[in-house]
Amino acid sequence: DIHFPECLPDLGRVEISSASILEMAANMASSVLRRAVGRAVAPAAGVVKPVAMPSPVARCYATTKAASPETPLMHYTATQQATSSINHRIFYVNVVAMVLVYDLGSSMLDI
Repeated sequence: DIHFPECLPDLGRVEISSASILEMAANMASSVLRRAVGRAVAPAAGVVKPVAMPSPVARCYATTKAASPETPLMHYTATQQATSSINHRIFYVNVVAMVLVYDLGSSMLDI
């Protein structure tokens, strides 16, 4: 006997024969097969769904500004302020390199 929890209503005793189980299994198998065949035939038939045109609001979205806030390096053009800043930093690297070369050179030449 199957005992159901008390929260479920008592629907009485249900008899299921092996023939009805086989019939339900056959119905389920044929349903699955129909769906599989239907999905396989649709692409083979060459049926192409029409592509919906985007609305004018969506079409004008990224015309004035980039969709991503980051600028890719291949499209990056430095501003005058950025160029001056980089040159300023490189200047100090060059000064340190020249002092190092002078110090090493004078120590090797013993002038």
